[in-house]
Amino acid sequence: MKKELEELKNAYCDAKTETELEEISTRVKELAQSDREAFSDAMVEMAADTAQRATELSVKAQLKDVLPTLSMAYIAKNYFNRTSQWLYQRINGNEVNGKPAKFTDEELATLEAALKDISEKIGSVSFS
Repeated sequence: MKKELEELKNAYCDAKTETELEEISTRVKELAQSDREAFSDAMVEMAADTAQRATELSVKAQLKDVLPTLSMAYIAKNYFNRTSQWLYQRINGNEVNGKPAKFTDEELATLEAALKDISEKIGSVSFS
């Protein structure tokens, strides 16, 4: 059911006429009535996927201005014990093994702590 709903969502985004939108709406209603539980489960899963994607886009947007000034290799190595490619895959949501790479909640907390730590290190610099 989720796959069919994803296809309908994409068709809705691509629809050009009111007739197309009405046909999609009718099909969604038919799916909802055919198996309410599966429909509900699929909608909840799609909402969770959307929320996760929004978080990932938010991370990238929030880092937009600082990415050019920071060494992602340094952050990846010193805070995650990973490569810069690993970090960029998550920041950009690149596809890895057929799925978009994403941060776990723990990794997001680590990234936030890393940025705060770096900020404090920079802020402690003073010239006499």
